[in-house]
Parts: sequence; C-alpha cells; structure tokens
Amino acid sequence: MHKEEISFLEFRDFTQALTSKASEIANESFNGSYKFWNKEDGTLVTSVDLQIERLLREEILNQYPDHSIHGEEEENRIGTSQYGWILDPVDGTINFSSGIPFYGVLVGLCYKEKIIYGSYRLPSYNDIFCAGDGSTLSNIGFSLKERSVPDWKSRIVLTTDESRIQNSRFSNHWKELKNLGPTVRTWGDCFGYHLLISGNADVMIDLSLKLCDIAPILPVIESAGLKVIKLSPDNFSDIIVCRAELERELYPIFKK
Repeated sequence: MHKEEISFLEFRDFTQALTSKASEIANESFNGSYKFWNKEDGTLVTSVDLQIERLLREEILNQYPDHSIHGEEEENRIGTSQYGWILDPVDGTINFSSGIPFYGVLVGLCYKEKIIYGSYRLPSYNDIFCAGDGSTLSNIGFSLKERSVPDWKSRIVLTTDESRIQNSRFSNHWKELKNLGPTVRTWGDCFGYHLLISGNADVMIDLSLKLCDIAPILPVIESAGLKVIKLSPDNFSDIIVCRAELERELYPIFKK
C-alpha cells in the first residue's frame, strides 16, 4: 500500500511519466484513423479520448489503488483515500480531430476535494510538459518569457470559443474589452493557458467549463503568477486568467 502523503515532487515525476505514455497514443493517432461521435451533451469525443483515459486510470490505480478518479469520459471512481485525481485525456478534442496540434492531456490531484497539484502535456506541440503546486512551476520543453507591453493595442486576448461569449451574459463586457484594441484569437483550451503561462499572451477568457477542463491546470496557472477572476461566484465554470498587472483593469469591466 502506498503511503498516504504525496509530495509535489512525487506528483510531478509520476504525471510526467504517465502523460508521456498518453502522448505516445495521441501522436500515433494524430492525423490518423480513429472513431469519433457526439456525446449526449452534444460535445465531440473520439476513441483516442477513451483510450488515453483508460491508460491514465489504469496507471493511477496501479500506483494508488485507494484513490478516487474523476474523468472526462468514464464514470467517477470513488476510493477510500482523501486523494482524488481529475483527468481530461484530450483537452481540445475539436482541435485534435481537425488536425490542429493545440490540444493536451490534463492530470490534476485533489486532497479533500481541493485541487493541490496540476499538470498538462501538449503531445503534438514539442511534447511540452508542465506541472505546478500553486507556487512551484516545473516546465519541460519550453522557456518562460518576460512579457511587457505598453498598452491594450499590443496585448493578446485568447478564448476557446468566441461565439460562446457573444451569446452569453458577458457579451457587452466582451465588446468593451475588444474596443480597447487588443489582438483577439481563439487558440483556446489548454493551449491558450499555455501561451499565458509561457509569457506569450496576456488574457484568457473561458466560459461553461467543466471540472476536468480547468481544475488540473489551476495550480499551474497560480505557479506562473497569473491571476484568476471568477465570473461565477461559486465555481470556476466561467473565468478570466490574466497577467497580474491586468487584474485591476479587467475586474471592473466584467464585474459590472
């Protein structure tokens, strides 16, 4: 039986090896032949999502048999430990299925239902791996950049699906932000957060997130010194992630 306490170092080393195996599956399948269909909620899923999640679950339970697991594609597994894993086997399934390399494998660890460690891997984008515990950032395959731009016309704002924002209660707030003149792109999902973490973008706005979409990446975001503005008070389903110095400017726009 594995000891109960898990350090960040143990999490980092385990998830680095774990997601490396997942990356092999993704890269073998990328631009290849696989099945895909729409789930009951209308979102896309592929046979690769299922294959990777099964691998993640199997490896986690081999190492931590009493842990709980919450995954994107399969039913929750309730264990006897206070620890629980949150998995998104292919975050950015539409990108993956369209031959766009901006997708990733997300793995996070909770203790007493609070996320404590997180990680992401970008299989088709230099096989980047990054992990964090809220203060320590461990990155492999990319360099961190210092980003300093003079005004909004030089800033980069990202989202996953702009139409989702335009059709939401934040549509007017979104227009106000765009009127400041930033470059707006939809390189979203975990790749968008990676661009902020690595110092290549300034703001990421995401709505209608599920737990597995965002929880595994929150500790990494915090480790990079980024700020999270919750647009829904009770959870992280609607959020803005930004460089720290922009929080004061964004808060009044979206909190009206």
